[in-house]
Amino acid sequence: MIEIKDLSLKYPKTRHNPEVLALKNVSFSLEEGTFLVVVGPSGSGKTSLLRAITGIYPSHGKILINNKDISKIHPSDRNISYVSQEYALYPHLTIFDNIAFPLKAKRAPKEEIIKEVYEVSEALGISHLMNRKPSELSGGQQQRVALARALVKKPSLYLFDEPLSNISVDSREEARNLIKDEIKKRKATSIYVTHDMKEAIQLGDKILVISDGEIKAYGEPNELLSLGIINSFDR
Repeated sequence: MIEIKDLSLKYPKTRHNPEVLALKNVSFSLEEGTFLVVVGPSGSGKTSLLRAITGIYPSHGKILINNKDISKIHPSDRNISYVSQEYALYPHLTIFDNIAFPLKAKRAPKEEIIKEVYEVSEALGISHLMNRKPSELSGGQQQRVALARALVKKPSLYLFDEPLSNISVDSREEARNLIKDEIKKRKATSIYVTHDMKEAIQLGDKILVISDGEIKAYGEPNELLSLGIINSFDR
């Protein structure tokens, strides 16, 4: 169970940019196993929402996971997996070590690390890439490695920030289905950010529409379609 209460985030004034209130008292809840897709125009607060939940940028309000407020907990202790569009793979490590990184960080036994890494890499079709480096992989393969690294962590919550934006259009359909299938197998709770409305409808159990840092609509895809909210949304 995920519950967000009155979440606000402000970017302070800098030499080149004015102060920006990126999130304005955002509140919503998710039942366990829900795949939520967040849509909105550029600068609407989509990525800011993920940053606030991960704790990588300070915010105000409450973030509850299974009734425990994690808003004051250090980002590394929040048990959240975050997959961004940059993939953030370690260039000097092999694919095996990139995927195994979260398990090694929590000092998991060697046998468990090998088992988990190969189990998830087999499921994602990248087990033959274990000895390569990220620079030797295509964008689609790197995306699978980033997903594999997130999956082995077995977190309380998965966050995806437009993870398919750097792969070819031809590969997106397959990657989209792959993400949804793997997350559903684990009955995991996820928040997925995109600007692609087709992607939102295909993936989402629920869709949250955000603009100017505020929630404009929240509900199931069919519900928002029937109300004309998605069709009228200017992305």
